[in-house]
Amino acid sequence: MMLLIFQSAFAESIDAKSFTDTKQEQRYRSLIGEIRCPVCQGQSIGGSNAGLAKDLREKVRELIIDKKTDDNIRKFMTDRYGNFVVFKPPVNKNTYLLWYAPFAFLVLGLFFFIRAITKKPVKNSEKIDTQKAKDLLK
Repeated sequence: MMLLIFQSAFAESIDAKSFTDTKQEQRYRSLIGEIRCPVCQGQSIGGSNAGLAKDLREKVRELIIDKKTDDNIRKFMTDRYGNFVVFKPPVNKNTYLLWYAPFAFLVLGLFFFIRAITKKPVKNSEKIDTQKAKDLLK
């Protein structure tokens, strides 16, 4: 009995929409997984039960039926809600830091790692100075 009660809550997030072919349905599933819910922020519109997410899923379905390309649908969503609405933001002047900072940190990390490994051996005179300092501390 309890399973029947909870089933209706979970069934609400699943859209059973009719498409003319399976390719359209695959595109729909892919796109609703790529677009972030503006209300929930951490979920895609495919996994959200928010009212706006339902409206956006319906809009994606309409655009697919109207023969719009995936890029046109993403552009439609970003024009309305900004680059935040897609999980993979486009590369442009505003997102260069987001895309290229990890590579810069990787290069810097490798530089300092290699520098630490290839450090010059300690000279004999420096060993003597260290020994003198230890003797002074006694």
